[in-house]
Amino acid sequence: MTRRRLVQLLGGWAVLLVVLAFVAHGRAHIDEVEPPADAGAWALEALEATRRGEAMPPAPESASWEGPHPSVVIAWDRGVPVRRHVASGSLEAAVRGAAEAFRGDARLTTLDSWGARGEGRMRFTLEVVTGLGPLMPKLPWVRELGLVPLKEGLGARLGGEAVWLTPEELRAGSNYDGGVVTPIPDLAFGAPVPGLLGRLARDLGVEPTELREEGEVFRFRSRTFAEATYPREVEVTEESLRQAAVEGAEFLIRHQKPDGRWTYVYDGATGSERVEAYNLPRHAGTTYFVAQVDHLHGMPAARNAALRALRWVERRQLRRCGEHPCVESYGRVEVGSAALTVVAASEVLEKAPDPVARRLVEGLTAFLRSLQREDGELMHEFDLQAQEPIDVQHMYYSGEAAFALLKAYAVLGDEANLEAARRLMGHLTGAGWDFLGSRYYYGEEHWTCIAAGEAREVVESEEAVDFCGRWFGFNDALQYRAGETPWDVEGAYGAGPVLVPRLTPVGSRTEAFINTYLLMKHHGRDTTELRALIERGLGQLLRWRWAPGPTHLLADPAEARGGVPGSPVDLTVRNDFVQHAGSAWIRWAEVLREEREAAE
Repeated sequence: MTRRRLVQLLGGWAVLLVVLAFVAHGRAHIDEVEPPADAGAWALEALEATRRGEAMPPAPESASWEGPHPSVVIAWDRGVPVRRHVASGSLEAAVRGAAEAFRGDARLTTLDSWGARGEGRMRFTLEVVTGLGPLMPKLPWVRELGLVPLKEGLGARLGGEAVWLTPEELRAGSNYDGGVVTPIPDLAFGAPVPGLLGRLARDLGVEPTELREEGEVFRFRSRTFAEATYPREVEVTEESLRQAAVEGAEFLIRHQKPDGRWTYVYDGATGSERVEAYNLPRHAGTTYFVAQVDHLHGMPAARNAALRALRWVERRQLRRCGEHPCVESYGRVEVGSAALTVVAASEVLEKAPDPVARRLVEGLTAFLRSLQREDGELMHEFDLQAQEPIDVQHMYYSGEAAFALLKAYAVLGDEANLEAARRLMGHLTGAGWDFLGSRYYYGEEHWTCIAAGEAREVVESEEAVDFCGRWFGFNDALQYRAGETPWDVEGAYGAGPVLVPRLTPVGSRTEAFINTYLLMKHHGRDTTELRALIERGLGQLLRWRWAPGPTHLLADPAEARGGVPGSPVDLTVRNDFVQHAGSAWIRWAEVLREEREAAE
C-alpha cells in the first residue's frame, strides 16, 4: 500500500467516525425544558398537607407552568411505589389531581404510612418529564447503556395510551446497574431493557411482541422533586467529616449482631440484611474503622463494638498453623484475614490495653512473619491439612500485611515486625512492581500506600515515595472533574462518562492518598495537587452517603442513616463501603485538626 493510499484510508476513516459520532449524538441527545424549582417544592408541601388532612398551601405563580410532557406523582410506602398519578397540563393541576386521587383511594389511605408521623410516614415524589428521545438500537451493550442512570426513564405508547417508568421507579427496582453482568466481581452495569419492555407491555395490557410490532418505545428525561435526596454541594470540613464518620460507625454498630459479626450487606430497599457469604477480611476492616472512630474521636460504644468483633474472631475463627495461630474462613487460611485482624486489634490497643487485642496482635504477626520469603514477599495461603504455606499471591494481601506489621510495631515495639515490614515494603514498591509498562499502569495499591504512609517515620524508602507519587499521578488522571459525566460525581474515578462510578474505590483510594499526603509532607514534597485530589474524593463520599439520602426509596430511613451505598444508583450497603469511606473521613478530620492546632 502506498503512503498516499494509507493517508486517504485514514482520512476516510476519520471522516466516517466524525459522521457516526454526530449521528449517535443526534440520536442520543434529548432537548429539555426546565420546570420551576419553587413549584416543585410547593408540590411536595401540598401533597404532604393532603396526607395530614390539612389544606394545601397557596400555589406560587410558577405552579401554572405547563410543560410539553406529563408529570408523574408517586406515593411511596417504605421504599415501594404504591400509587402513581400521571397528568398533563400545569404543575398545579397535576398536583391537585394527584392529591384528589390519593385522598380518595382507600387502598392508599388505609396503609399505616398514610397517617404516620416521623420516619414511617408515606412520602411523595414529583417527576416532571422534560424531554423525549428514541430508544437506542438493539445491539449488545448499546441498548443496555442507552438509559442515562438517574436522569432517564422508559416509556411506551400504543393505541393512544402511554405508560411511563420513571427514573425513581427504576432506581427503586435496581434497574440501572444489572443489565450486563460481567465475570469481574461486583461489576455489572446498564439497564435490563428486555425485562423493562415486558413491564411496559404488561402496563399496557398487551404482549411484548404486540408492543414491539405496533407500539412505540422511547426514553425520556425527567426532573425529580423529592423531600430528601443527595445534595449537589457539600462542605469538606473537620466538623462535617467527623459527623460523617461517627454516623457511619453508628450505622455499623446498629446493625452488629449479638455475637460480634457485622451485617455484611444491608438492603436499604427492604430494611433488612441481604444473605451473602460472610467475608472475614471485611469483618476485620470494619472492626478497624469502628476502633478508629473511638481512637481518633472518642466513642466508647465504638470500642465496645470493636472488642465484640475481635472476640468473635478469637472464639470462632482461630486455628493453628504450625506454631502460630491463624484465621480460617470457609476452610481456607489466607493472609488478608490475619493481617486486617492485626490492624483492627492494633487500633484498639492504640487507645488502651486489652488482653484479647494483644493476644491477636502477638500471635497473628508471628504467623505473618512465618510466611515471608527471602525476597520479602509473603506466601498468601496456608494448607491446614498439610500444615504448610502455599506460595501464591492475591490482590491487596501484601499491602495489608505490611500495614499490619507496622501497626503492630507501633503498639508493641517488636523489632521483628518492623524488619519484616521493611523487607515487605521494599518488595512491594521495588522489584514487586517492575515489568514492561510498570511506570504507566497500576493496580489497586491502596493498602501499599497506606502502609508507606504509616512507615514514614520508621522506614526511609525513596522507592515508596516514588511509587506512591506515581500511583497518585495515575489516579489523578482517572479522577472525574466537574462536568465530565451526566452526574455530580466530581472526585470519583473512572475511564469515561458511560458507567456510574462506584464509591468504594473512592473511599479506599482517598484513604490511601491521605497517608500518601503525610508521606510526601514528611519528605518535603509539594502536596498541593494531592490535597485537592483528596478533598474532591472526600466531597464525593459526603455527597452520596445516607444522611438521610433518598428517603422515599428506603424502607427505614432511620435505620439506614449513616450508610454508604455502592454507587449513586445502588440501595445496598456492604460493611466495607462504610469502612473505607469512614476511615478516610476520620483520618482527614484528624489531619485538619493537627494542621489547625499547629497554626494556632
